[in-house]
Parts: sequence; C-alpha cells; structure tokens
Amino acid sequence: MLKTGLPLLIALLVAACASPSTVRVNLDTAEVEKEAAIQREMAFKKHLSYTNRLNTVSYPILKSASKFCPDDIVNSFGAEGATSSNFKGQWQTVADKALGGGGFTVIWVAAGGAAATAGIAVNDKVLSVNGVEFGEGEKQQKKFHAEVERIRSASSSQAQLSIKRGQEILDIDINLDKICGFPVLLSESDAVNAYADGKRIIITRGMMRFAQDNQDLSLVVAHELGHNVMNHLDKTMTNYWLGAIVDLAAAAYGVNTQGSFGNAAAQVFSQDFEAEADYVGLYYMHAADLPLQGTAHFWRSMAVEHPGSIQSNHAASHPATPQRFLAISKTIDEINDKIAAGVAVSPNISD
Repeated sequence: MLKTGLPLLIALLVAACASPSTVRVNLDTAEVEKEAAIQREMAFKKHLSYTNRLNTVSYPILKSASKFCPDDIVNSFGAEGATSSNFKGQWQTVADKALGGGGFTVIWVAAGGAAATAGIAVNDKVLSVNGVEFGEGEKQQKKFHAEVERIRSASSSQAQLSIKRGQEILDIDINLDKICGFPVLLSESDAVNAYADGKRIIITRGMMRFAQDNQDLSLVVAHELGHNVMNHLDKTMTNYWLGAIVDLAAAAYGVNTQGSFGNAAAQVFSQDFEAEADYVGLYYMHAADLPLQGTAHFWRSMAVEHPGSIQSNHAASHPATPQRFLAISKTIDEINDKIAAGVAVSPNISD
C-alpha cells in the first residue's frame, strides 16, 4: 500500500512546494545543445592547454634529472600525441574537430627535444612507428601503442616514424631522448594538490591554476620527482609494515589496535620525506638550468591561500610553510656556493 501510494505522495509534496515568482525566458532545446557544444569545445581546448603547459614545464626537468635516476631511465620522443578515439561520446566529436581528424595527431613538441630536432611539428599525423601502423580499429591502435611503449624501455635509442604533413608523407629517423621514466599527468581534480605514486607524477587542475608562474609549477614537478627518485613511497610502506607487525602481535593477544601502529609508523618520517623532496627537487631544477632565485616564495603564496599551513604541527604530514620557505632559501644558497667553488652540484647524500 505504501509503495503504491508513494508516487502520489511525492506529487502532492512537489505541488505544495514554494515555486519561483518570475516569468523566465523560454529556452530552445537546439540552442541549448548548440551552446553545450561550444562549451565542450572550449573545455577541450583548455584541457589541451593545461597538458601542453605541464609537458613544457616538466620535460626539461625529467630530461636533465636523468643523471639522478639511473635505474628509472626511459627513451622519449620529446613529443605527445592524441587521437579522437581516446575520447568517448560527445567528447569524441569535439576531439575529432580540435585535432583535425585523421588519426594520431602530434599535439605538443618539446623545444630542443628529440622530435623537434628530427623535424616533427605540432599537427603532424603519425602514420606508423617502426613500421607499426596506427590504423582504424581498436586492435591496430593497441599494436601501435604497444610499440610506442616498447620503445620506451628498449636498449636502442632510435626510432623511425612515418608522418603525414598536409598532403606530404615523410619518413623520419629520431634519436630519442633519455629521461626519468615518471610520466607527469594532469588530474581533473580542482583541489590544489600534486602527488607521486612511485611510477607517475600527478598534478591537479587546481594546482595548475594556483601555480600560475612556470617557476612555481617547476618547483612542484621537481618536488614530486624527488619523491619518486628517492623511493619515498617504498620507504613509507616499509615503515608501515614494521608498525603493522605490532598490530598483528597485539591481535594475537586479542587486542584490536585498528592498525594504529602501522599508520603511526608510516607517518614517522613523513615530514622528513617532504623536506627531502624539496631539497633534491631544487637540484633537479638547477640541472635543467631553471632559475632558482625567488622559488621559495611559492610557500608564501601557499600560506596566504591556506593560513593553516603556517603553524608547525608534529602530527602533520608536511612541514609548515615557514620551514619550507627557509629550507628552500638555504638550499639555493648551498647550490650557489657549490657553483662558486667549482664543485659538482649534486645533493648531499649521507652514507
């Protein structure tokens, strides 16, 4: 009875609700969809601008810092491409229009990188890599992407591309770059955040908007690279399992610790790992010939937007912004002293 009368009850409730008192304009469905298409196109172009900026900022760091990550080096074209088939639904139509259709399109080329040196340009259509064609159909596309991925870890530093530029077909040999193998990816999150998971570096749209200056964004990328190069995730997990041993021992005696010892152990060196990532990140920026002067002001900007980060807190996972500002300033002094002394500009690593 209740189930049968529920729709009627809802209808009566809606009828009793207060309604707007203004007479609004009528909207044509076709016009709404036309405006939606315009906004989707604008959103797609903004997405491309974010990814291109992220690539432009991160690539020199990944390339120059390769001497600091000898166990994680990969081959790179120094370029990025996309195809409308990477997108679904209405976004595929938008992507097809923005990319000019016709398959795999080069959307970004690193200045001075392998692709640029070989003559690859934005809007070139990649037809094949090492003879593996990018064709229609999911099967062929998977083969193509598998070959690109194979090249990343191959011992050879060369690749052959066939591209279409206008009506011209060009065969191009590329001497690939060596870079740290941690791809820098864009997250659609609006949170002001960035993180590293041991394999990748993820930067949010919120962080892209906050770090409007490329020097600030470079600092963020270099910091997250530091986490991966210094194996902070593995060390944190090791600490966690050491603490979890106590949790397991307590459980054997009937005491449920709810994982508190494992979680506490994981946080033991959290602030130190963050400080270390700040420290080595500045050396990566220097290796890429990026300016360091004024870099520390990023943390004053962060303090302005997030005043809670000013206060030091031993329970926090990150150092307070005053500590980070001063530590970065002193690290820059350390780097400048090494340059003046003519010695190797590398992080001081304890034995």
